[in-house]
Amino acid sequence: MTFDTNMCQNPKQTIFGVIQMRGRYQKPSIFWSVVGAAVLLFTAQGYTAIDPATAVAVWLFNEDGGDLAKDLTENALDAEFLDPVKWTDGKFDGGLEFKSGGLVNAGASPLLNVGTANFSMLAWFKYSKTADDWHATIIEKADFAMPRHGYLLCVRGNLDPNNKGKPLFWFGLAQGAGVHLFGTSPINDGKWHHLAATADRKGAMKLYRDGKLEAEKDISAQQKENEDNHKPFTMGGEAGVASRSLVDGVIDEAALFNVVLTEDQITEIAQKGLARTLGAEAVSPNDKLATTWAKIKRK
Repeated sequence: MTFDTNMCQNPKQTIFGVIQMRGRYQKPSIFWSVVGAAVLLFTAQGYTAIDPATAVAVWLFNEDGGDLAKDLTENALDAEFLDPVKWTDGKFDGGLEFKSGGLVNAGASPLLNVGTANFSMLAWFKYSKTADDWHATIIEKADFAMPRHGYLLCVRGNLDPNNKGKPLFWFGLAQGAGVHLFGTSPINDGKWHHLAATADRKGAMKLYRDGKLEAEKDISAQQKENEDNHKPFTMGGEAGVASRSLVDGVIDEAALFNVVLTEDQITEIAQKGLARTLGAEAVSPNDKLATTWAKIKRK
Protein backbone atom coordinates (compact mmCIF):
# COMPACT_ATOMS: atom_id res chain seq x y z
CA MET A 1 0.00 0.00 0.00
CA THR A 2 1.42 3.38 -1.03
CA PHE A 3 0.70 6.92 0.08
CA ASP A 4 0.89 10.14 -1.92
CA THR A 5 1.02 13.29 0.18
CA ASN A 6 0.36 15.37 -2.93
CA MET A 7 -2.93 13.71 -3.90
CA CYS A 8 -5.41 15.85 -5.84
CA GLN A 9 -3.23 18.97 -5.98
CA ASN A 10 -3.92 19.16 -9.69
CA PRO A 11 -7.39 17.73 -10.29
CA LYS A 12 -7.23 18.41 -14.01
CA GLN A 13 -4.56 15.74 -14.22
CA THR A 14 -6.15 13.24 -11.89
CA ILE A 15 -9.96 13.10 -11.85
CA PHE A 16 -11.76 10.99 -14.43
CA GLY A 17 -15.48 10.46 -14.94
CA VAL A 18 -16.63 6.87 -14.89
CA ILE A 19 -20.10 5.52 -15.55
CA GLN A 20 -20.87 2.36 -13.58
CA MET A 21 -24.05 0.44 -14.34
CA ARG A 22 -25.22 -2.88 -13.03
CA GLY A 23 -24.14 -5.38 -15.66
CA ARG A 24 -21.65 -3.21 -17.55
CA TYR A 25 -18.85 -0.71 -17.02
CA GLN A 26 -17.93 2.20 -19.26
CA LYS A 27 -15.00 4.59 -19.05
CA PRO A 28 -15.85 7.73 -21.04
CA SER A 29 -13.71 10.76 -21.69
CA ILE A 30 -12.92 13.34 -19.03
CA PHE A 31 -15.93 15.43 -18.01
CA TRP A 32 -14.54 18.25 -15.89
CA SER A 33 -17.79 20.19 -15.77
CA VAL A 34 -19.75 17.11 -14.65
CA VAL A 35 -17.19 16.17 -12.02
CA GLY A 36 -17.02 19.75 -10.76
CA ALA A 37 -20.80 19.96 -10.55
CA ALA A 38 -20.93 16.66 -8.68
CA VAL A 39 -18.35 17.87 -6.17
CA LEU A 40 -20.30 21.08 -5.60
CA LEU A 41 -23.57 19.19 -5.32
CA PHE A 42 -22.39 16.77 -2.68
CA THR A 43 -20.55 19.45 -0.75
CA ALA A 44 -23.67 21.59 -0.69
CA GLN A 45 -25.76 18.65 0.49
CA GLY A 46 -23.44 18.09 3.43
CA TYR A 47 -21.77 14.90 2.35
CA THR A 48 -18.64 13.95 4.28
CA ALA A 49 -15.53 14.43 2.18
CA ILE A 50 -13.58 11.25 1.50
CA ASP A 51 -10.72 11.60 -0.94
CA PRO A 52 -11.29 8.91 -3.62
CA ALA A 53 -7.51 8.68 -4.01
CA THR A 54 -7.36 6.98 -0.61
CA ALA A 55 -9.45 4.07 -1.87
CA VAL A 56 -7.24 1.06 -2.56
CA ALA A 57 -10.19 -0.95 -3.84
CA VAL A 58 -13.98 -0.56 -3.97
CA TRP A 59 -16.38 -3.35 -4.88
CA LEU A 60 -20.05 -2.35 -5.22
CA PHE A 61 -21.15 -5.80 -6.52
CA ASN A 62 -23.61 -4.37 -9.04
CA GLU A 63 -22.61 -6.41 -12.10
CA ASP A 64 -25.56 -8.85 -11.84
CA GLY A 65 -23.79 -11.42 -13.99
CA GLY A 66 -20.48 -13.06 -14.76
CA ASP A 67 -17.91 -14.45 -12.35
CA LEU A 68 -15.92 -11.30 -11.56
CA ALA A 69 -16.61 -8.52 -9.05
CA LYS A 70 -15.17 -5.30 -10.48
CA ASP A 71 -12.96 -2.95 -8.48
CA LEU A 72 -14.01 0.61 -9.31
CA THR A 73 -10.56 2.10 -8.67
CA GLU A 74 -7.85 2.22 -11.29
CA ASN A 75 -5.95 -0.42 -9.33
CA ALA A 76 -8.23 -2.94 -11.11
CA LEU A 77 -8.23 -5.35 -8.17
CA ASP A 78 -11.13 -7.36 -9.54
CA ALA A 79 -12.26 -10.29 -7.39
CA GLU A 80 -12.78 -13.69 -9.01
CA PHE A 81 -15.59 -15.99 -7.95
CA LEU A 82 -14.66 -19.30 -6.38
CA ASP A 83 -17.91 -21.26 -6.26
CA PRO A 84 -20.45 -21.35 -4.77
CA VAL A 85 -21.13 -17.61 -5.05
CA LYS A 86 -24.09 -15.97 -6.77
CA TRP A 87 -25.42 -12.51 -7.54
CA THR A 88 -28.36 -11.39 -5.45
CA ASP A 89 -30.00 -8.24 -4.09
CA GLY A 90 -27.72 -6.25 -1.81
CA LYS A 91 -28.22 -3.44 0.65
CA PHE A 92 -27.88 -1.05 -2.30
CA ASP A 93 -28.67 -2.57 -5.70
CA GLY A 94 -26.67 -5.79 -6.16
CA GLY A 95 -24.75 -7.99 -3.74
CA LEU A 96 -23.06 -11.37 -3.43
CA GLU A 97 -24.48 -14.42 -1.66
CA PHE A 98 -22.10 -17.08 -0.37
CA LYS A 99 -22.55 -20.80 0.22
CA SER A 100 -20.30 -23.28 2.00
CA GLY A 101 -16.77 -22.88 0.66
CA GLY A 102 -17.68 -19.93 -1.55
CA LEU A 103 -15.59 -16.78 -1.72
CA VAL A 104 -14.32 -14.09 -4.07
CA ASN A 105 -10.57 -13.69 -4.46
CA ALA A 106 -8.92 -10.37 -5.38
CA GLY A 107 -5.46 -11.93 -5.45
CA ALA A 108 -2.28 -11.22 -3.51
CA SER A 109 -1.35 -7.86 -5.02
CA PRO A 110 1.13 -5.85 -2.91
CA LEU A 111 -1.44 -3.03 -3.05
CA LEU A 112 -3.62 -5.06 -0.69
CA ASN A 113 -0.87 -5.36 1.91
CA VAL A 114 -0.85 -2.74 4.67
CA GLY A 115 2.76 -3.02 5.84
CA THR A 116 3.26 -0.59 8.71
CA ALA A 117 0.67 1.88 7.39
CA ASN A 118 -2.75 3.02 8.55
CA PHE A 119 -5.81 1.55 6.85
CA SER A 120 -9.57 1.08 6.97
CA MET A 121 -11.81 -1.70 5.67
CA LEU A 122 -15.58 -1.93 5.57
CA ALA A 123 -18.56 -3.77 4.15
CA TRP A 124 -22.29 -4.25 4.42
CA PHE A 125 -23.39 -7.79 5.24
CA LYS A 126 -26.21 -9.92 6.60
CA TYR A 127 -25.78 -13.36 8.10
CA SER A 128 -27.92 -15.60 10.29
CA LYS A 129 -25.73 -18.61 11.02
CA THR A 130 -22.63 -19.32 13.10
CA ALA A 131 -19.60 -20.97 11.50
CA ASP A 132 -18.45 -24.29 12.98
CA ASP A 133 -14.95 -22.85 13.09
CA TRP A 134 -13.19 -19.83 14.60
CA HIS A 135 -14.84 -17.37 12.25
CA ALA A 136 -16.83 -16.67 9.10
CA THR A 137 -14.88 -14.30 6.85
CA ILE A 138 -16.21 -11.00 5.56
CA ILE A 139 -12.86 -9.49 4.48
CA GLU A 140 -9.52 -11.24 4.93
CA LYS A 141 -5.87 -10.94 3.97
CA ALA A 142 -4.15 -12.85 6.72
CA ASP A 143 -1.40 -15.36 7.30
CA PHE A 144 -2.26 -17.37 10.40
CA ALA A 145 1.08 -19.18 10.49
CA MET A 146 3.47 -17.96 13.18
CA PRO A 147 4.35 -15.14 13.41
CA ARG A 148 0.86 -14.06 12.41
CA HIS A 149 0.41 -11.10 10.07
CA GLY A 150 -2.43 -9.44 8.18
CA TYR A 151 -6.00 -8.34 8.83
CA LEU A 152 -9.44 -9.90 9.11
CA LEU A 153 -13.01 -8.63 9.48
CA CYS A 154 -15.36 -11.46 10.37
CA VAL A 155 -18.10 -12.96 12.52
CA ARG A 156 -16.81 -15.13 15.37
CA GLY A 157 -17.64 -18.85 15.14
CA ASN A 158 -18.72 -21.68 17.44
CA LEU A 159 -15.16 -22.57 18.50
CA ASP A 160 -15.25 -19.48 20.71
CA PRO A 161 -18.51 -19.95 22.68
CA ASN A 162 -18.01 -16.74 24.68
CA ASN A 163 -17.92 -14.58 21.55
CA LYS A 164 -19.74 -16.57 18.87
CA GLY A 165 -21.80 -14.42 16.55
CA LYS A 166 -19.97 -11.22 17.48
CA PRO A 167 -18.15 -9.06 14.91
CA LEU A 168 -14.37 -9.32 15.12
CA PHE A 169 -11.51 -7.18 13.81
CA TRP A 170 -8.38 -9.32 13.95
CA PHE A 171 -4.91 -7.85 13.38
CA GLY A 172 -1.84 -10.11 13.32
CA LEU A 173 0.96 -7.85 14.58
CA ALA A 174 3.07 -10.97 15.32
CA GLN A 175 1.33 -11.16 18.69
CA GLY A 176 0.95 -14.91 19.19
CA ALA A 177 -2.75 -15.44 18.55
CA GLY A 178 -3.00 -11.96 17.04
CA VAL A 179 -4.88 -8.97 18.43
CA HIS A 180 -8.64 -9.55 18.77
CA LEU A 181 -11.12 -6.68 18.91
CA PHE A 182 -14.69 -7.90 19.44
CA GLY A 183 -17.96 -6.08 19.10
CA THR A 184 -20.26 -5.96 22.09
CA SER A 185 -23.03 -8.33 20.96
CA PRO A 186 -23.85 -10.96 18.30
CA ILE A 187 -24.51 -9.67 14.82
CA ASN A 188 -25.64 -12.88 13.06
CA ASP A 189 -29.32 -11.93 13.16
CA GLY A 190 -30.11 -12.06 9.44
CA LYS A 191 -30.39 -8.27 9.20
CA TRP A 192 -28.24 -5.84 7.23
CA HIS A 193 -25.37 -4.39 9.23
CA HIS A 194 -22.46 -2.15 8.35
CA LEU A 195 -19.05 -3.06 9.76
CA ALA A 196 -15.95 -0.89 9.55
CA ALA A 197 -12.49 -1.40 11.02
CA THR A 198 -9.69 1.16 11.19
CA ALA A 199 -6.07 0.91 12.28
CA ASP A 200 -4.00 3.91 13.36
CA ARG A 201 -0.56 2.38 13.77
CA LYS A 202 0.51 5.11 16.21
CA GLY A 203 -2.76 4.93 18.10
CA ALA A 204 -5.63 2.45 18.19
CA MET A 205 -7.48 -0.13 16.15
CA LYS A 206 -11.24 0.48 16.16
CA LEU A 207 -14.36 -1.47 15.25
CA TYR A 208 -17.59 0.24 14.16
CA ARG A 209 -21.03 -1.33 13.89
CA ASP A 210 -23.76 0.45 11.93
CA GLY A 211 -21.81 3.71 12.06
CA LYS A 212 -21.12 3.66 15.80
CA LEU A 213 -17.85 2.91 17.57
CA GLU A 214 -18.14 -0.38 19.46
CA ALA A 215 -14.60 -1.15 20.58
CA GLU A 216 -11.02 0.08 20.39
CA LYS A 217 -7.60 -1.10 21.51
CA ASP A 218 -4.22 0.62 21.63
CA ILE A 219 -1.70 -0.86 19.16
CA SER A 220 0.97 1.86 19.26
CA ALA A 221 3.52 -0.54 20.77
CA GLN A 222 3.39 -2.60 17.54
CA GLN A 223 3.48 0.35 15.13
CA LYS A 224 6.63 -0.92 13.37
CA GLU A 225 5.33 -4.45 12.85
CA ASN A 226 5.10 -5.14 9.11
CA GLU A 227 1.82 -6.84 8.21
CA ASP A 228 2.70 -7.72 4.61
CA ASN A 229 2.00 -11.33 3.63
CA HIS A 230 1.59 -13.44 0.51
CA LYS A 231 -1.94 -14.64 1.22
CA PRO A 232 -4.78 -13.62 -1.13
CA PHE A 233 -7.36 -10.98 -0.30
CA THR A 234 -10.71 -12.74 -0.05
CA MET A 235 -14.30 -11.83 0.79
CA GLY A 236 -16.99 -14.20 2.04
CA GLY A 237 -14.58 -17.00 2.90
CA GLU A 238 -11.01 -18.07 3.54
CA ALA A 239 -9.06 -19.66 0.69
CA GLY A 240 -8.69 -23.39 1.32
CA VAL A 241 -10.87 -23.46 4.47
CA ALA A 242 -14.51 -24.07 3.52
CA SER A 243 -15.68 -24.02 7.14
CA ARG A 244 -14.82 -20.32 7.39
CA SER A 245 -17.19 -19.15 4.68
CA LEU A 246 -20.16 -16.84 5.24
CA VAL A 247 -22.72 -19.59 4.56
CA ASP A 248 -25.98 -18.10 3.23
CA GLY A 249 -24.57 -14.66 3.99
CA VAL A 250 -24.67 -11.63 1.68
CA ILE A 251 -22.03 -8.91 1.27
CA ASP A 252 -22.40 -5.50 -0.39
CA GLU A 253 -20.24 -2.38 -0.86
CA ALA A 254 -16.86 -3.59 0.40
CA ALA A 255 -13.74 -1.42 0.33
CA LEU A 256 -10.18 -0.97 1.56
CA PHE A 257 -8.68 2.49 2.20
CA ASN A 258 -5.09 3.52 2.91
CA VAL A 259 -6.11 6.02 5.60
CA VAL A 260 -7.96 5.96 8.91
CA LEU A 261 -11.53 7.00 8.13
CA THR A 262 -13.09 9.22 10.78
CA GLU A 263 -16.15 8.28 12.80
CA ASP A 264 -18.15 10.92 10.93
CA GLN A 265 -17.14 9.44 7.58
CA ILE A 266 -18.01 5.92 8.69
CA THR A 267 -21.35 7.11 10.08
CA GLU A 268 -22.11 8.78 6.74
CA ILE A 269 -21.33 5.57 4.86
CA ALA A 270 -23.53 3.56 7.23
CA GLN A 271 -26.39 6.03 6.75
CA LYS A 272 -26.17 6.71 3.01
CA GLY A 273 -24.12 3.92 1.51
CA LEU A 274 -20.56 3.85 0.23
CA ALA A 275 -21.24 4.86 -3.36
CA ARG A 276 -23.10 8.05 -2.48
CA THR A 277 -20.64 8.99 0.26
CA LEU A 278 -17.73 8.69 -2.16
CA GLY A 279 -19.49 10.94 -4.65
CA ALA A 280 -21.60 8.61 -6.78
CA GLU A 281 -24.65 10.33 -8.25
CA ALA A 282 -27.79 8.84 -9.75
CA VAL A 283 -27.98 9.61 -13.46
CA SER A 284 -31.75 9.99 -13.18
CA PRO A 285 -34.30 9.56 -10.39
CA ASN A 286 -35.79 6.59 -12.27
CA ASP A 287 -32.51 4.72 -12.74
CA LYS A 288 -30.96 3.82 -9.41
CA LEU A 289 -28.52 1.48 -11.15
CA ALA A 290 -26.54 4.13 -12.99
CA THR A 291 -24.01 6.17 -11.07
CA THR A 292 -21.21 8.60 -11.79
CA TRP A 293 -17.90 7.83 -10.16
CA ALA A 294 -15.20 10.46 -9.70
CA LYS A 295 -12.10 8.35 -10.05
CA ILE A 296 -8.52 9.23 -9.19
CA LYS A 297 -5.73 8.28 -11.54
CA ARG A 298 -2.67 7.38 -9.50
CA LYS A 299 0.66 8.46 -10.85
